[in-house]
Amino acid sequence: MKLRQLEALRAVIASGTTSQAGELLGLTQSAVSRLISRLETELGLNIFDRQHGRLRITPEGQQFYDVVGKLLSSIDQITATAHDIRTLQTGALRIIAMPSLAYGLLPEVIASVKKRYRNVKISVKMGGRLEVEEAIEGAQFDFGIATLPINCQGIDVEDLFSAEGVCVLPIGHPLAAKSEILAEDLAECAFISLSSGSILRYQTDELFGNLGVKRSLTVEAPSSLLATNLVAKGLGVSIVHPFVANDYGDRVIARPFKPSIRYEYGLLFPAAQTRSKITHTFVKDLREHVKETYGSESQK
Repeated sequence: MKLRQLEALRAVIASGTTSQAGELLGLTQSAVSRLISRLETELGLNIFDRQHGRLRITPEGQQFYDVVGKLLSSIDQITATAHDIRTLQTGALRIIAMPSLAYGLLPEVIASVKKRYRNVKISVKMGGRLEVEEAIEGAQFDFGIATLPINCQGIDVEDLFSAEGVCVLPIGHPLAAKSEILAEDLAECAFISLSSGSILRYQTDELFGNLGVKRSLTVEAPSSLLATNLVAKGLGVSIVHPFVANDYGDRVIARPFKPSIRYEYGLLFPAAQTRSKITHTFVKDLREHVKETYGSESQK
């Protein structure tokens, strides 16, 4: 029994004649007749009564077709599902990112992708750098975004872009009159640091330590988002990702910081997992967004 035989059976029942069934299937009338005859022979079952050139389905044939109809409907659904997956009309994308990167980079790209592929489900989880690493290594997400470097055997890392940290100041801060902030300008300033153990904290502490500039470390925050929010509340100054500062608009004052602290950002993929079509599409849009916003991708 072949699928084409069952399709011929459905076409004959739907249209009433082998000639019309042939038109539906793009076959000749004789080809449809042969398909039906072979099906009956293989089954040992008279599906149709043939009287005066007309076909009438037998009770046994109807019983058989009740099952065939459901089977062909399921096959049609499989074909439609494959088409939807191929054209990104369905599917799911799971992303995990560090909070600052999730807020700063993802919303516009998600909006752009969802506008084109409305039925694709996109889920985003935020986590610390170590959590992102572990989740990607365990293939719990399609891809992640984190600060670099990351060296893990189970993760494929691709550079995304790099950017220089900016100094954020409360509205009305005395240093706001300067076009750029120097490290020595922050001597003895109330400084909001990121939590110990983060790469950004390490880079910042190393720079100030090498320069011999002492800050007043008043508050530690787990992310640049919270640090910037605390700056907006007037609790001190900080050095954060530029895209985080941009998101706070006129709630803080952002100035270039010298000597520069360059942050590297990357895409993380499970090494043992093939990337889906929606993953490729989203990453392509993300790279374009980064290029438009920051002028270029990672510059190592």
